[in-house]
Amino acid sequence: MTDDATVPRLEAKSGITKASLPDPFFACLHRALSAYRGCAHGCAYCDGRAERYYVDGVFDRDVAARFNVAEAIGRDADRGFASLEEGAIGVGSGVTDVYQPLEARLALTRASLERMADTGQGIVILTKNTLILRDFDVLSRFRNALVMVTVTTLDTRLAALLEPGASSPAERLAVVESARKAGFRSGVMAMPLCPGLSAERESADRLFAACRDSGAQFIQPGGLTLRPGRQKEHFMTALSGYRPDLLPLYGDLFSENRASGMPKTGNRETEKMTRWFRVLDESGMPTKIPHSIYREHLSLPDAVFVLLCHMADLYGTRGVSTARLRASLDRYAEWLAAERTALRRKRIRPCPTDPFPLTRELTGRLVSLASEDSARREKPAVSGPDISRAKSLDDILDNERLSLFLGDVILNGAVFDYPTLSLSVSP
Repeated sequence: MTDDATVPRLEAKSGITKASLPDPFFACLHRALSAYRGCAHGCAYCDGRAERYYVDGVFDRDVAARFNVAEAIGRDADRGFASLEEGAIGVGSGVTDVYQPLEARLALTRASLERMADTGQGIVILTKNTLILRDFDVLSRFRNALVMVTVTTLDTRLAALLEPGASSPAERLAVVESARKAGFRSGVMAMPLCPGLSAERESADRLFAACRDSGAQFIQPGGLTLRPGRQKEHFMTALSGYRPDLLPLYGDLFSENRASGMPKTGNRETEKMTRWFRVLDESGMPTKIPHSIYREHLSLPDAVFVLLCHMADLYGTRGVSTARLRASLDRYAEWLAAERTALRRKRIRPCPTDPFPLTRELTGRLVSLASEDSARREKPAVSGPDISRAKSLDDILDNERLSLFLGDVILNGAVFDYPTLSLSVSP
């Protein structure tokens, strides 16, 4: 790690955060603080430019660094957080890249990974830069690793507009191939696919084929969001110099200036995104991190939560009503958060002979609830908000069919295949 007086400095007060529920997008429970604020990749669509993130200066030029981030992460690791709860550590976000060009000089991300490598956890990492290849030796020390790259187009000219400071699309796909050869899990975040640019059929088809050829185990497409203010203004300015003919389309799509950055509802571009999910499903390519992957680095209770979140989205994109499923998801989330909070308050101490004691206790409770269902199958479930008195999975979910489904996942190790929406039990 190299210090540099020319780089604006920030102080990391904490290094690793843990939530009461896992992150369905990254499929992790813990999140490591990025060493950087701002990003020299300078992506035209980057959400990090939005005012809500309070980034001082010019977003892609005045990149600040947390030189003490590895120390903060080490402190949190030494306090034993990772000895209590199993749950992969997520590294990366949509507002900064931990492998942006400054990392080649400062190596703050590498130092952070080195402090986390011996925690016994898995690692989930997202980037647009081939610099991650430098750290494959450190990633191999984690229990397991999921390497994700963002690729939005194969068109190098368009990539130069959308992601001027990132590695080329071909180089990023080569990272996926190298990750698979190194024994890591790997997939592509194909987002955002931009209307009139990368979201068109020929462009997306070529992208998906190249991702598949690289060995990607999943491709998650996503649409563009433009928050009103700096993010939207920057993107529209970049677009005006590249494809001014598309300005009316984007002006209409984002005319409502929603705080979330979402386009207006009922537009044809949203229908195109639904089509891409269908195309990938029909080809057998998962459109989210597969259940078979994240169950390797999450505890069973957390993997069930992510599975329910993903199922709600997957069925929703196919036009299936998910109201009852989402109600059961909310009830399960309430139970999981309450149980985890109660266990954390017990101040369980880590023990070298008992890895992840809190996870062991939480998993035992879930298995017990699932086991009770078969004995109570003829009795009505206890509906209502008092989940704290639940004695079976039915009591929590208030959905007998879903309880039976999850019983196979919890008790028999069944895996849910996303493209076919089918459950299989390994022999």
